[in-house]
Amino acid sequence: MARFFIAKKNIQNGRATLAGAELEHMRKVLRLGPGDAVTLFDDEGFEHEAAIASYSAGAADIAIAKSWRPERESPLAVTLAQALGKGDKLDLVVEKATELGVAAIVPFVCGRTIPKLDRDAAMRRRERWRRIALGAAKQSGRTRVPEIHELIDFSELVGPPLEADLKIIFWENEQGKGLRQLHAQNPRIASLLLVVGPEGGFSADEAALAKDHGFCSIGLGQRTLRTETAAFAAVALAQFLWGDLG
Repeated sequence: MARFFIAKKNIQNGRATLAGAELEHMRKVLRLGPGDAVTLFDDEGFEHEAAIASYSAGAADIAIAKSWRPERESPLAVTLAQALGKGDKLDLVVEKATELGVAAIVPFVCGRTIPKLDRDAAMRRRERWRRIALGAAKQSGRTRVPEIHELIDFSELVGPPLEADLKIIFWENEQGKGLRQLHAQNPRIASLLLVVGPEGGFSADEAALAKDHGFCSIGLGQRTLRTETAAFAAVALAQFLWGDLG
């Protein structure tokens, strides 16, 4: 059944009003009409079994038959800070990280980041990433859409860092410590900040700066991973150890 995102404020007394891009997708892409069954999910984690009642010029009137709050979100609030990569690599990271259950994604630039975006280009990318996250949330059955933060500099990311029970930076020059060891030392956490670098990795100075601000610096194994592969592996392993995968 087709799923659509709606703000909870647009649901009142058993009726929902859907507008904007989601309306366009419902009406023009999927060509759904009055009487067709749909599923809505809102920004407070509720899901709604519903049917299209009618269309007006700029909105759909939807009748809600049943509402509930499913338990599909991970108990671990993962924030993935991902360095900007070449081309559309971050598009793929946003999509797959959303499927894997992250709560937020923070794109950033650092010393070895190759793409250089001006403010307008960064804002356009952010809107694109928001659309990708919404689509991935709908496809994967999530009831939350990850927050996509503004593009920031590495120094802003680490000092002061975003709040989390455990903050991790993945550095390819780190030896002898990995996620299993961190899990053994911290078996119960509710939130996690994962920082994945660009194609060229982090410099020694950047890794040191992160450690000075309370980050644990670890590796992801003996093989060199692409930046997007490292992001998928990091999130999947974190969800397996502390979250709800496996």
